Amino acid sequence: MKSLPLKSAYLDALRERVLVFDGAMGTNIQRHHLTAEDFGGKSLEGCNDNLVLTRPDVIQGIHESFLAVGCDVVETCTFQSTPHRLREWASSPGRTS
Repeated sequence: MKSLPLKSAYLDALRERVLVFDGAMGTNIQRHHLTAEDFGGKSLEGCNDNLVLTRPDVIQGIHESFLAVGCDVVETCTFQSTPHRLREWASSPGRTS
């Protein structure tokens, strides 16, 4: 089977050099000393994925810091974004959304 050539800035760069992906997202989140309220309440404390909704400024700042030091690729914050884990967070006491 013949593969079709893909035109993409990412693939072009990958053909030319090693790309640098972002770094320690969890460690950088911890550096912000976030409270339960930052996560969306006590029942969501530690649900890093929810920070995209409750503290997008923190997530954006971390991603921007990765780019500022030369990262080529920034990944999405998906610590626990599997259907199983999200169902567990949704069934936590006090979860309203």
